[in-house]
Amino acid sequence: MFWRYRLHLPRNASFHICPHSIVSIDKSADVKIDSGELVVNDSWFPTRKRRYISEFRLDQNSAFICEGDFRLFQGASIYVAPGAKLVLHGGWSFLNTNSTLNCFCHIEIGKRCSISDNVCIADSDSHCIDGNKNKVTAPVIIGDHVWIGKNATILKGVTIGSGAVVGAGSLVTKDVPNNTVVAGNPAKPIKTIENWE
Repeated sequence: MFWRYRLHLPRNASFHICPHSIVSIDKSADVKIDSGELVVNDSWFPTRKRRYISEFRLDQNSAFICEGDFRLFQGASIYVAPGAKLVLHGGWSFLNTNSTLNCFCHIEIGKRCSISDNVCIADSDSHCIDGNKNKVTAPVIIGDHVWIGKNATILKGVTIGSGAVVGAGSLVTKDVPNNTVVAGNPAKPIKTIENWE
């Protein structure tokens, strides 16, 4: 664990760092945890040994806002690049085993979102292409009560509406309407749903 930052949390908020975590918060990062519990490298089974390392990294002048309970399970990682902003609206949302969230510009995740294993969410190509020295970025917005299946990839510039479901293995390159199931590569609408639990 590497600390470069002293956190000042309100009484109704906590930041829990489990074993096998790497936490690096630059002293210029703006961190705001309003309420609830932020957990790094959590486990579904308390008696099981943690086999993976989770990383939580906030670079220079980045902004991180957590407004409710949010959990990174074993091996899940969050990276917020210099000058980027990540907003977690919390409310029992989680990033499951070995999933990655790479924020280079702006990412928001709503309340009660279930993000499954090996999911990749990124708002940037992370590379310079065709001699263009500027990385291409565009915000990613994920609404409330969204379920993202295993091995899905969410690319830059995508908005996923509230109540949507992203099928396992999907590559999401375009916006997903509210209460819509999408699947495939690239992901396409399959059906609409009224409600799910």
